[in-house]
Amino acid sequence: MTVQEYNPQDYLPQAYYPWPDLINPHTEQMGIDQIRWIEEDYTYLTEKQQKKYKKMRLHCCIARMLPHMSLERITPCHRFILFQSVFDDQLEYKNAEEVEMMRSRLVEVFNGSQPELNENGLFRQAYKIGEEFRSFMPTEWVARFVDAFHRVTRYGVVDEAPYKESKKVMSLTYYLINREYSILMYPYLYMIDIETDFVFPDLLDKHPVIQRLRTLASRIIGWQNDIQGLSKELTLETEVTNLIVVLQHQYNLSLKDALTEAMKIHDADLAEFIDLTKFLPDFGKYKQQVDRFILGLGLQIQGVNSFYINDTTRYLPDGSGFAWPEKEGNQSTR
Repeated sequence: MTVQEYNPQDYLPQAYYPWPDLINPHTEQMGIDQIRWIEEDYTYLTEKQQKKYKKMRLHCCIARMLPHMSLERITPCHRFILFQSVFDDQLEYKNAEEVEMMRSRLVEVFNGSQPELNENGLFRQAYKIGEEFRSFMPTEWVARFVDAFHRVTRYGVVDEAPYKESKKVMSLTYYLINREYSILMYPYLYMIDIETDFVFPDLLDKHPVIQRLRTLASRIIGWQNDIQGLSKELTLETEVTNLIVVLQHQYNLSLKDALTEAMKIHDADLAEFIDLTKFLPDFGKYKQQVDRFILGLGLQIQGVNSFYINDTTRYLPDGSGFAWPEKEGNQSTR
């Protein structure tokens, strides 16, 4: 199999998952809003990059992940998916120290620190996200959301940066851990609480089964991303952080055989997720809320895959739909 012959829908077609395939009724307005945010706060990007983010239709992804949420409540959520995509994409050529400085400052901004005049629109969007969440979510939830952003960026994005810089491929053992974080999913998994209007009490939030379900959902979506984005990533030599690339390197596999092994890993996580939902411990008075939480995780898994198939130019096989960063750092700081 050549890269040109590869079609991700041969591996993850539309109906691969057992959950409903839904989309938020406010999707059209969300798209209008995202274009406005790009034009207001992402002007430090090149004009070419801005056009590409508009074409990516990232709002459709969060609209599929959170299909039942009101426009008011989904607004900071789809601010965040644009914010986090731009943040992650534009780090491609940054070293770990540079990434850590930026993500550490963003944690401060999410927690209410006003952006400085010399900080670009990404920081203004981060501040707006934090303020909007604080307007309708309890302090405890906001702290969990910010902590989730801290964990995925510190243990995912920062820790993968040296591998991209050196073009060194991770061991499979480490990649299976790192990808759980570098896919950046944990903040979105907490957004289910907004849609259900129920914030888990601390004891339930930390329950090992709840934590494991979040881990599996994050991993499954990570494998989705590696499979759906493979052709795009093979166009860039720094993209060594992909499950198929890792499998090829570690076991000297052909592309076809590496994809077969990647699907085995994906399907094992999916089977564990489904089995775990069938044999839950007794959550007592919280059974209904846990069941709805599990459905929310399933909607996110299904929704992200449907976004790849139906909505976006982000993963065009030749990489032309992706907003690659400027190597020389010659973008505006505004």
